Amino acid sequence: MQYLISWIKRFFIVSIAVFLLFLSAMGVKSIFGSQVQDVVAQAVPSCLNRTNIPIADLHWIYVPDNAAALHTEEDYYYLAGQLIINNIVDASTCPNGGLTLNEYANACGMSLAHPKVVELQNIIDEAILKTWPNVGVPPVLLRQLIRQESQFWPSINSQTHYGYGHVTNMGIRNALEWNPDLRQKVCPAGSGWACTYDQSIVKEILKTLVVTCPTCANGIDTEAANHSVDILAEVVLGYCYQTAQLIYNATGWYSSNAVDYATLWKLTLMDYNAGSQCVFDTVAKTFKIVQGPMSWEDLSSRVTGDLCIRGKTYANQITAKYYNFPP
Repeated sequence: MQYLISWIKRFFIVSIAVFLLFLSAMGVKSIFGSQVQDVVAQAVPSCLNRTNIPIADLHWIYVPDNAAALHTEEDYYYLAGQLIINNIVDASTCPNGGLTLNEYANACGMSLAHPKVVELQNIIDEAILKTWPNVGVPPVLLRQLIRQESQFWPSINSQTHYGYGHVTNMGIRNALEWNPDLRQKVCPAGSGWACTYDQSIVKEILKTLVVTCPTCANGIDTEAANHSVDILAEVVLGYCYQTAQLIYNATGWYSSNAVDYATLWKLTLMDYNAGSQCVFDTVAKTFKIVQGPMSWEDLSSRVTGDLCIRGKTYANQITAKYYNFPP
């Protein structure tokens, strides 16, 4: 009898999950609203299932044994300019105080700022690596995203882009809707779904991603920086959950059957940069032709429109060969 009851419960739960997936795939949200997305997001394993990886993508999917393997010594002219503007580096002996008209460092300013630039581009490497076991985002992808977005200066850009990942108001709300772990980490107790649309709550969350500090060493609160990296990883994972659902909606196939692990994350980067419509349209168009599992080459060759091409370029830049990790 106990076995029968247990079996009935499992059957009931599975039936509800399948029903909700069906409703989501058909675009039905009026009855269940965001709760459908919550169930689907938690039920998608492919973002965290590190299998089915093309050999050509292992260099950015690779998880190093220690943070030192992520070390770089790049000349980041935006980062150097911010160090000069915030009086962390004295470039008063340089032409124009070490700055160009767009407030990037000039060659002289970069030369003086270089030691600090190297230091700051590596202070969160340990935090980035820890997001792999704690969150599940490939660490090289996360580091290269930060490099692309902010050059490791976690401030406010253009008053709309926050922190290391230049997360926007719309971006954080989208991630909050898809990732329950992110909501648990950043939402006020008892706020419920208001956390995804209440502007005062969203603004406070975004503020926590800005960890520059005029009184801190090198202008960055390192403890807050480490925490913000974890939150950024959860944001990116939220986009992966959404991307997996977009693939299902566009094909009727679970994402792990439609694309490999690396392609799922490349589509996630496209979503993060250019939005969900680009991903859905590209996948639907490609699947209509391929009628089976799709590679990144299949998908990227069918991206159209300036915005979506920008998203494809963004994904390619972040996942381009950078480290000499295997193979």
